[in-house]
Amino acid sequence: MRILFIGSVEFSYHILKKLFELKADIVGICTLKESNLDTDHVDLSLITKKRKIPFIYSPDINNKDVIEWIKEKTPDIIFCFGWSKLLKQDLVNIAPLGVVGYHPSMLPENKGRHPIIWALALGLKSTGSSFFFMDLEADSGKIISQRKIQIDFSDDAQSLYTKVIETAKEQIEFFFCLLWLLEMFTEFLKTVLIQMSGERETIGME
Repeated sequence: MRILFIGSVEFSYHILKKLFELKADIVGICTLKESNLDTDHVDLSLITKKRKIPFIYSPDINNKDVIEWIKEKTPDIIFCFGWSKLLKQDLVNIAPLGVVGYHPSMLPENKGRHPIIWALALGLKSTGSSFFFMDLEADSGKIISQRKIQIDFSDDAQSLYTKVIETAKEQIEFFFCLLWLLEMFTEFLKTVLIQMSGERETIGME
């Protein structure tokens, strides 16, 4: 399964490392050299260069040149983890299996920016970790994997962020295997349908 990865924060870095552990086929990475929005910004090119994976700095992820660069990588699926801007239709439609996004809350609750800070500020007893198939709205789409995360009295933003990362790494190990099986099943169905179509044509010629 060919994966195009989009991300530019600490969370993105840890999930990308987890995917490397899982021997995922990362065919390209979109990241940011710098960011004024994210205090936990990470330039993923630093880890990318070591593994000789193509990357592109993408301050405008919906730019036509970026879109063409992604298309050239022919991804089966796109992972977008740790990105502050919405993806437009042209980008969402590139990969046959769609775009998987992430949000550290029990979606649809606590959408939007800084969900970890808001969870603490609101005095919530728990928050969540949600992976979902992205659509064109913010933090919206069909949930793939979701887990509840307990918030302890002693938790601060950093400790809760660490809990979120560790929970997400467990989740992605599980659903990455499911996505791989889905791809294999899809390819099997295509093969069967092609064979059936060939047999019909042969019968029609007799």
